[in-house]
Amino acid sequence: MRTDKLIRVLSKCVAPLVAGAIWALSSQSTLPEIKGVFGVDKVQHLLAYAVLAVGVAFWFPRARWRERATLTFVAVACITSIYGATDEVHQHFVPGRSCDVWDWVADTAGAALGAALYTKILKLYFKSSTLN
Repeated sequence: MRTDKLIRVLSKCVAPLVAGAIWALSSQSTLPEIKGVFGVDKVQHLLAYAVLAVGVAFWFPRARWRERATLTFVAVACITSIYGATDEVHQHFVPGRSCDVWDWVADTAGAALGAALYTKILKLYFKSSTLN
């Protein structure tokens, strides 16, 4: 298998692996907490969903990003945010956990951040590839 094809295949594994890790963690009744930082769980949500959004972004072809970047950004952010909502509902059924709208807001902010980061990186890639 050629290296570029291998990278494309492996990049498709990011979203399912991150989504699975998020689901597994949210299935736990309790998680260790970092003391002394107000709202640190919201930062964790934001970062986890930013990584998930980048993984989701890999599923869209570069040509689509080039032709319809804004629409693709919205699609990635929405898909990731919807996953965050389903995970919050899932937590409602886990003993010791709850469904928290502010966690979902942090998930959605992370989704937008990850999609924006991916968009920016691709714009730089497209700019440099047209210069060569």
